[in-house]
Amino acid sequence: MEANDRNKMTRNEQKDEEMPDLDRLSCLPDSILSHILSFLDTISAIKTSMLSKRYRFLWTLSPKLDFKLLRFSPYRFRPCYPYDIFDQKGLNAPSFEAHVNHVLQRREHSSLTMFRLSLHVPAGSEFIRNCIDYAARHKVQHLRIRGYTKRGSVVLPRLLLVSTSLTILHLNNAVCSSIELPKSLSLPNLKILRLKNFVFSDSNYNGEVFSGCLSLETLVLNKCWIRPADKLKTLGVNCLNLKNLEIKYWRSPWRCFVEQSICVNAPALDFFKFQGHIAKVKFRDDSPCVNKAWIDICCPTACASFDVNGRMESSSENLIEMIRQLRNVKSLSLSLRTVEEQKNILKCSKVKPKEAALPVAISTHVLSFLLETSPCTEFLSIEIPKVQSDDITA
Repeated sequence: MEANDRNKMTRNEQKDEEMPDLDRLSCLPDSILSHILSFLDTISAIKTSMLSKRYRFLWTLSPKLDFKLLRFSPYRFRPCYPYDIFDQKGLNAPSFEAHVNHVLQRREHSSLTMFRLSLHVPAGSEFIRNCIDYAARHKVQHLRIRGYTKRGSVVLPRLLLVSTSLTILHLNNAVCSSIELPKSLSLPNLKILRLKNFVFSDSNYNGEVFSGCLSLETLVLNKCWIRPADKLKTLGVNCLNLKNLEIKYWRSPWRCFVEQSICVNAPALDFFKFQGHIAKVKFRDDSPCVNKAWIDICCPTACASFDVNGRMESSSENLIEMIRQLRNVKSLSLSLRTVEEQKNILKCSKVKPKEAALPVAISTHVLSFLLETSPCTEFLSIEIPKVQSDDITA
């Protein structure tokens, strides 16, 4: 009997050695597993509940929520989910809203590190507002909203406008006025603010949107503009702790070029980036702290009814004025098209059309002029676009 027992024990030990623990991951505590799930989008995190009973409710502990509704996405079809929250016809905008509401109701009421709602199909303004309100009530730190509505604007809840937990805020209008811009913010810990497709006017702007964010370090205005024929003529950016400022593809019409401007009061500004059609940017006290600037300007020439030469001349003058205001900059980077459009500055050799992206020889007096305009510049670069493989001839 003893020999038989020893043989059985030996066989069991061999089986243990031959069959390693295949589910060691499930032995980890909930806090670690929920952290791992936070790297997945919400749909993928929910799908893990099909793995085993151990994972059934783990997704409810995730500190990150990420919802996306694309024009051509899995939401259009019936995905495989452990819970019967999808109808047989697949998801459209209303069923997407029901899905999100279902997730928010079942989730544990813990704090959120990140909440993203990205809509590429119209949804109800009340639904979007409720999502933002949920994020604010759960002390979200990073909030990204791409609003898309056809009826009514989304009014940001009061709880978000005075949040003490929010550090990063991205607001993007898929169509104009999907999200209503508040007149003021009081976000003491906000460090990064990105606004895309927003229109500033006398009715929604008084300067307190930026000045109310005392810790703001990075501000990005992408495809924004001042409403034409409005009382508001100057967009004031008053941020005492702002270090990075990006103005990309400013969209005010050319007829407003003379009367409208962006006035920057940021004594701690270290990096400035401007990209797109030229706009009047005025720096208070000539921005003594700016160490690095990146400028990529293209002159609007699409409308034949306007004087193209006049536009190019005005763009050139304002570019020079912008560089002069940044005279203390240490590193200045200009795109190739920025230099090319300055007719009286750049002299380049004749090249074939398909060789247009090859290196361009810049005359000595051009470099001297740029350095004289910015006497503190230690590094000047002209960025040449990459050559596409289709454009390279054998």
